[in-house]
Amino acid sequence: MEVYVDILIFENFIVNLFLLILTMKILKYKYRDVLLICAGLIGALYTIVLLFPQLYILTSLPFKMMVVYIMIRISYGKRSVISIFKAMGIFLLLTFTLSGLCFAFSINQNKYVLGSSFEINKYSIKYLLLSVMIIYMFFTRAVEYIKNKLFITNYKFMIEFTIEDTTYDIQSFLDTGNELREPVTNLPCILIEEELINTINFNSKNTYYVPYASIGYGGNLKGIKVEEIKIKGEHSYNNKVEAIICPCSQKLSKENDFNALLSRGVV
Repeated sequence: MEVYVDILIFENFIVNLFLLILTMKILKYKYRDVLLICAGLIGALYTIVLLFPQLYILTSLPFKMMVVYIMIRISYGKRSVISIFKAMGIFLLLTFTLSGLCFAFSINQNKYVLGSSFEINKYSIKYLLLSVMIIYMFFTRAVEYIKNKLFITNYKFMIEFTIEDTTYDIQSFLDTGNELREPVTNLPCILIEEELINTINFNSKNTYYVPYASIGYGGNLKGIKVEEIKIKGEHSYNNKVEAIICPCSQKLSKENDFNALLSRGVV
């Protein structure tokens, strides 16, 4: 029997990735695609040992469980032992369920006589199953992407303000967990990517220092007060506020959906 290693690895990679995604969905864990791909690839490469009888020791149950542990550990991150074993149990349960379904489909295409060995000579439905898995994975990713875009759209606002005869129009996002305020004036703060406002002088007499604290770090943000900032929402929301604008050296959106963060007190 001829076995194509590249096809064997690819098919097992698709199955592993499909099972890992289902496992993370059941656990309601927000996984990272790169980590799941790495874990699925490790599981797919492990199947190569089945082609070499000299490596039969690697096909024993302890080694199989070790590979499952590595896959879950990579996908699920640093968790407690109980959580890891729980994820392994779900993964194995899904694996056994899928194996049972595949075996049931194979019986319909191959004759089986009670008491004799069972050989799979025809299994065309395999490609249909793989196609369903691939479609499901792409569909799941597309739905998550669309939901994230819709969420951002609902909280996006266009801000407009003028400083020294220069008008700035910046797309912003309302961070509902951000309550950053300047302690003296009690004005809310707006974080803006500094490359968009690098012409503004933040060392003038109108400069404020806003203390902030986050998990693991803290400090002071330099900002200036702007008396009239126009805020335009996606759903006909219009308002004028007084706030402190502060430059931010970090990129606020990897996909450039917005370039400023509004605190909850602004809207």
